[in-house]
Amino acid sequence: MDDTSRESQCPGLDDHDCENDQLPVDPEIVQYLLLQLDPNKSMGPGGIHPRIVKELADIVAKPLSMIFEWS
Repeated sequence: MDDTSRESQCPGLDDHDCENDQLPVDPEIVQYLLLQLDPNKSMGPGGIHPRIVKELADIVAKPLSMIFEWS
């Protein structure tokens, strides 16, 4: 995947000093990005609807940021 297609898929990462090959590890950034999800989109490969993830952003941001940091 080239950088152009990655930038178009993750435009929010450009605003948070995250390099294209790194995931954000700051829970506040993760929560902000989760809140940007469109609740009208369909489920992803994980089978979790974006509306659920968005509504639980304040709860799942810290564990997700820890997982991102470990990986």
